[in-house]
Amino acid sequence: MELITIFLSALMGVVGTGGVVLDTLAETALRDQIAGAEDLQVRIDNAPNYQVVSGRIDHVRVAARGVETRQLPGLRIDSIDLETDVVDVDLGRLQQGKLYLDEPAQAALRLRLKDSDLNAFFQSPLVQGWLDTLQFSLPGEANARVQNRYGLANPSLEFLEGDRFRIMVDLQDQVTQENVAIVVDLGLTVVNGHRFTLVDPIITVDGAETPPELLESFVQGAQDQLTLRRLEALGVLTRVIDFKVHDNALDIAIFARIEPTSPLLSQQPTLQAVPPAP
Repeated sequence: MELITIFLSALMGVVGTGGVVLDTLAETALRDQIAGAEDLQVRIDNAPNYQVVSGRIDHVRVAARGVETRQLPGLRIDSIDLETDVVDVDLGRLQQGKLYLDEPAQAALRLRLKDSDLNAFFQSPLVQGWLDTLQFSLPGEANARVQNRYGLANPSLEFLEGDRFRIMVDLQDQVTQENVAIVVDLGLTVVNGHRFTLVDPIITVDGAETPPELLESFVQGAQDQLTLRRLEALGVLTRVIDFKVHDNALDIAIFARIEPTSPLLSQQPTLQAVPPAP
């Protein structure tokens, strides 16, 4: 959801100027808040036009290709298409360099992620750093001293037919210096728009399927985490409206509603304090 709040911060940074070339200003402001984009277009529709000087915009469309954000360095997003309903901000606070909404903001977001881009990201120092923080022991090894014995490395991903994925990673034994290949094949479906459910997962370790009890533990632990309702505590209602794997890419469409009280808004940097409209 940070993509939406980054955009709102950039957009609102130009609202108070009352300029007549808001599309260009918003595009420049958005480029300033992301690491890069191969192509970026912004269109702002307002009727009547003077509403923008009071902090209100009726409709915004953003189309971007080849986007990299500062929050996830190394991840390339193949395409982003975003449309908002009315966005209405507190102009007084905006003029002080702070982003506050006068009413909830709603947006539809479509993303395309290619497997080649994801695999390049998985090899980045950021992802390896995440893997290095994981601590676990194998079944039967309850001693806390062995929690740092194993590590994960060389993750990769394949998109399969039927909205299925194949995740591959090496389990490294830090004592014996041996690697064991772990392969996870699974499907994903979306239930009630917010929960991802694993479909027919298969886990093999060094070519052998895992015992049913270990598989059940993995499925239960993963599904407890795979819900977008966790974002509601941050004032963001999110629902997946489309989810499809095809042509070595993942397409996902999301509806989001951000409440004025969301702490994500206050965490986004504004460009500068906006001068009062003349």
